[in-house]
Amino acid sequence: MQGPLPKLAAERRSAGILQQLGDAFARKSASLLPDPLVLAVLITFLVFLASFFLASSPGLRDAPVQSRIAELINIWFEGIWSPGFLGFALQMCLILLTGFGIAKSPPVAAAISRLAACVRTPRQAVVLVAFVSCAGCWLNWGFGLIAGGFLAAELGRRLRPAVRDRVLPMLVAAAYAGMMIWHGGLSGSAPLKVADMNEGVKITVGPAPRTEVIDVSRTILSTENLALSLFLIVGIPIFLSRLAPVADQSAIMNSSATESSAKPPPTALQVAAGHCTLAGRLNQTRVLSLAFGAVGIGAISLQIASLGISAIDLNFVNLLFLSFGLLLHRNLLGYLDAVTTGGRAIVGIVIQFPLYAGIQAIMFQSGLSASISHEFVNAAVVVADALGLEPATTFPMAAFYSAGLVNFFVPSGGGQWIVQGQIMCDAAESLGIPLETAVMAVSYGDQWTNMIQPFWAIPLMGLTGVNARSFMGYCALLMLVAMPAFLIALIAF
Repeated sequence: MQGPLPKLAAERRSAGILQQLGDAFARKSASLLPDPLVLAVLITFLVFLASFFLASSPGLRDAPVQSRIAELINIWFEGIWSPGFLGFALQMCLILLTGFGIAKSPPVAAAISRLAACVRTPRQAVVLVAFVSCAGCWLNWGFGLIAGGFLAAELGRRLRPAVRDRVLPMLVAAAYAGMMIWHGGLSGSAPLKVADMNEGVKITVGPAPRTEVIDVSRTILSTENLALSLFLIVGIPIFLSRLAPVADQSAIMNSSATESSAKPPPTALQVAAGHCTLAGRLNQTRVLSLAFGAVGIGAISLQIASLGISAIDLNFVNLLFLSFGLLLHRNLLGYLDAVTTGGRAIVGIVIQFPLYAGIQAIMFQSGLSASISHEFVNAAVVVADALGLEPATTFPMAAFYSAGLVNFFVPSGGGQWIVQGQIMCDAAESLGIPLETAVMAVSYGDQWTNMIQPFWAIPLMGLTGVNARSFMGYCALLMLVAMPAFLIALIAF
């Protein structure tokens, strides 16, 4: 029978290659990847230059130099202040803040603490965080990102100083890994848009242009997508755990290192709530939070009853999170205190989302995104002819890689579908390829390169204090390893 020490040594030898590879990617990421805000500014200049020289829009391509520059600046200005994108940015902030409201509620915080207390080794910690993130993001990306982030932060506080610097970045990478599965889940922007009776897919090629509604049974709930999602939910935690160091059970403490018996000083809101006045009693009462939460749950129930699964969108999720958060807190001011702690996590989104909205506007109106998509489609046809294959074999791969490239510049699933979905669906129609294949190819490509686009990791950075340079290398390695699984699933569609 093998003793504990020889067994530990054997585990270390078997995982050595993967750990070295993961560390190498982490070091390279730390040396090459700038801060997310710096990256957004650099991408803005890059897209501006590319659109200036490569614009396919006749109005820009044929304009004099000064007029072209002025027009691109106007497009950018209108893009960053686009009401639609500003509204979407507010929805993003609310989904994170309401997630804080739930996670910081007494029962959920206690549950997270108890769950973290069951973990004894770094590998167990990485598996748990990655599984929670992936399963949660499949249900709803905002929920998974926040749940994984809070769990990673709690486990990070419990790490011994000797392993914290090595393991905490892996925990953040595990919390972010769910963003590589979200677009094939229940909150996937593209599949939900094409399933909307008022949206659908507008096909403009062929003898009879039409709008086709693609039910989620052909996309999110298809056998191929469910199989891929299950594979990723199980496989991602296992793979990431192999990157973590093999350590004994003393690596993680039983209680949070930052816990203290001293009660923190009361906030101004709590002081105001403590006065024995009518206002103070109203501030402290649980009746208002319960009543308002119940109203929200009632509104959600009516939406589900009348619209079914199509009722699930960002507004639905935000009201759901708000309502449950209010029900879980003792009073309205307690809830407000909880969400206030999430302010730092949304600062990056508030600042950077308008920048990416401007980038998307330039790419879309200059025709740059259309040119990228068309070039990938043409390449798929050329490769198919050269190899004697059907375009149905090469097109999904081309659409996947095209979406992956565009996602780096437009890290918004809904925004990317606006600039690319129509082109890919028209191409699929002209090549005789099922439209759902094009939809899922764009969805998979979008989520795949989230692992090298740190925009959506901003809340995790605020929660854990870990810079993107420390953990994106592990995400990049995960992206490369997962690529064959996406391509196989697309071929099966």
